[in-house]
Amino acid sequence: MVRELPSPPVEFDFFGKKTTPTDRIMIGAKTHIMGHELQLYNTHLLAFFMLGSSSTTHPFQRKIVVDQLAQYQGPALLAGDFNVSQHKTLIKQFAERGFDTVQQIEITWRRRPYVLDHIFFNKQITCVAHQVAPTPASDHHVLVADFEFV
Repeated sequence: MVRELPSPPVEFDFFGKKTTPTDRIMIGAKTHIMGHELQLYNTHLLAFFMLGSSSTTHPFQRKIVVDQLAQYQGPALLAGDFNVSQHKTLIKQFAERGFDTVQQIEITWRRRPYVLDHIFFNKQITCVAHQVAPTPASDHHVLVADFEFV
């Protein structure tokens, strides 16, 4: 599945030209592991904090994502770069819909001390281990987690 995540018309200067951000997407696929169906999702949300705003002020993308998650009744994971500098509001919003994050303490972005990257999971699976590891391949650290079916 592909779900469009429209961006609001927040204007910003890009090399002397006023512009607005591009839309984002959420993608999903189902797989089978050890006799269990698992729904996987991934997204990369707009970095409102880099535009002098926040996703708390413009919650539309986050709402679409959490609403999509809540529709699935089986085991599900959502991974991605959520670009929320004040990540506690994001974690609370997703927890209210039954999804926890594997970690919320270790910094995942090299440029600023933010926890931008998350793997959210619902109550039908359990996180048994996770790691945030530096990589030269990105300006983000790698977030890896191991899960078990409940």
